[in-house]
Amino acid sequence: MRKYDSKGELVTEGYLVPNPNFIPKGEYKATELDKYKRSVDFLITSCGNRYEIIFNKPIILKETRSIKRIGGNGYLVTEKSLESLKKRYTHACDF
Repeated sequence: MRKYDSKGELVTEGYLVPNPNFIPKGEYKATELDKYKRSVDFLITSCGNRYEIIFNKPIILKETRSIKRIGGNGYLVTEKSLESLKKRYTHACDF
């Protein structure tokens, strides 16, 4: 592909070359971010009045007024509880 300016002079020229890291259509390859998110203990998936967290590992928390289980490995926690969990477990945001 060639690109010319208004005077008709050649400005740039580009061409395609084979890429050894090319991922075919329909095939998924995990990124570094995907690998990092799988390696942490829990992901913060939403925030609002309470934070929704999902544990990647089978960790059971005691339910209290500030921690409520929402099924599977998911919990709704208050900001204060979230801060204490951040000190004990590795975490990342998933939004």
